[in-house]
Amino acid sequence: MFPNTTGTFRTDVTMVECFGHAVLWFLITLCTLGIGVFFYPYALAKFIINRTWVEREGAPRQRLTCDLDLAAQVGHALIWLLLSIVTFGLAYFLYLYGVGRYVAAHTRIEPA
Repeated sequence: MFPNTTGTFRTDVTMVECFGHAVLWFLITLCTLGIGVFFYPYALAKFIINRTWVEREGAPRQRLTCDLDLAAQVGHALIWLLLSIVTFGLAYFLYLYGVGRYVAAHTRIEPA
């Protein structure tokens, strides 16, 4: 489809946006007494992915889009919350890999 399939990712995120996002999620985590920690990895991945572009030589710029709805995040996070409670927090480390896989499965490339 493209003359050159090799491309690069470009992310349009400023440090001010990152700081604001981190502060927001810190406050959410405090207000929810730690439950927000289970939703933060989804929000972080979605925040970065939705601001990332694919650039290929000789091809139009394309955008990465992550479609995660709140209901899916809640269901996925509740399972891992229970596993983390049962394993005294040790499952949280595996949870981060699960989030990465889950987010990647819900990401697509769209024309700009």
